[in-house]
Amino acid sequence: MAGGIGRAIKQNSFVSPDQEVLLGLLITAARVMEPWVKFLKDITGLSNNQYNVLRILRGSHPTKLACSEIADRMIDRDPDVTRLIDRLSQRGMVTRSRSRTDRRVVEVGITDKGREVLRTLDPHIARMPKAMVGHLGAAKLTQLKGLLEQVLEGMGGFP
Repeated sequence: MAGGIGRAIKQNSFVSPDQEVLLGLLITAARVMEPWVKFLKDITGLSNNQYNVLRILRGSHPTKLACSEIADRMIDRDPDVTRLIDRLSQRGMVTRSRSRTDRRVVEVGITDKGREVLRTLDPHIARMPKAMVGHLGAAKLTQLKGLLEQVLEGMGGFP
């Protein structure tokens, strides 16, 4: 009889426990993000990666960041950060300018409009963790956090 991970993908056996756990991580991440991604798209028309870029820029505000720095800080790495920035710029949520020290570098900053969009989303994002994983309780959350950190460290550390 398959466990919860096997039932989720209608699979009775796995090649190894490693495979089952990795699939479990992938399934869980996708299921946790589904409602947020749909809400974000319906309410703001933003993709999750566009939202992530805005959050990164708000965190660095008023300092502008190079596209490469934004890419390094992203949760879900997107190889085409320039395209994400273009779309946000077209919507008036970010500004772009050439670096004064190196004209090859484009620096990006968040606009008042971009910060306002994030302010409207902040109450929703504040509720999301409790809604998705709050049922685990403090002890299990601490345990899960430790396990996830060990996985990341085993892959070469944190970025």
